[in-house]
Amino acid sequence: MNPDMVAKYTPKLAEKPFVLGNTYDDGLGIRMGISAGGATEHMDQIFITAPPYPPSILLTGVIVNKLGQRFVAEDSYHSRTAGFIMDQPGSAAYLIVDEAHLERPTMPLVPLIDGWETVAEMEAALGIPPGNLTATLDRYNTYAARGEDPDFHKQPEFLAPQDKGPWGAFDMSLGKAMYAGFTLGGLATSVDGEVLRDDGSVIPGLYAAGACASNIAQDGKGYASGTQLGEGSFSAAAPERTRRGGLGACRRVECGRRSARGAAGWGRTGALSVGAGAHAARRAGGVQAR
Repeated sequence: MNPDMVAKYTPKLAEKPFVLGNTYDDGLGIRMGISAGGATEHMDQIFITAPPYPPSILLTGVIVNKLGQRFVAEDSYHSRTAGFIMDQPGSAAYLIVDEAHLERPTMPLVPLIDGWETVAEMEAALGIPPGNLTATLDRYNTYAARGEDPDFHKQPEFLAPQDKGPWGAFDMSLGKAMYAGFTLGGLATSVDGEVLRDDGSVIPGLYAAGACASNIAQDGKGYASGTQLGEGSFSAAAPERTRRGGLGACRRVECGRRSARGAAGWGRTGALSVGAGAHAARRAGGVQAR
């Protein structure tokens, strides 16, 4: 990864998480594209996660911030939950579960802080304003008993009153949970992989694919498993359309390597290619094929 680019564009990712990447994720492709006049998109967006599950029974609990307030449906995709945690005061959050639903996570990414006999004791220990968590649990439990969640619309299978003390709290805060993540920003492209300028016009002969281009998920809250498969499919199809269109052969510059699941650091795995408009790459200092 490129720690300077990570710190500049995605400071949350630079703080505490384990950033998924390797020595090839140096941002070279993105930087060359920018120097050739290419625009970027979503450079401040990240995929970040530290799932508290499995087991899924933990999702029957409530996730609250330092004010004792819920802010997301607990059964959301894990990177969506984490994305909202990053938006909370101090990027702090706690998963609250009663004794009837408390189990140890299969992957110990989210530490168990402690257990308390009363909610009031838990509020005091976590620094939550007195009465706030009590009110949140009372409201949640009332509706959960009916199989309803009017606030965040959690699915009924994950709704269960958390009213059988003692209660435990898992720490999902940034810097406490073992977060991992990768960047989602990159060069702006057309559907054919052509790099675009800020005004939306195409830079002739300059193409970006994979993670040198902006991720189709756009942000971590909208990311879901399989997104990279779609990104890879479109990236693979673009050169073939270009070839059939007679725009000239493309030369490719690798921008790191990662698994299909994704890795981080600027530029994540991808390619910056130069076709008929090779002058654009020359302005970037020259592009050499590997």
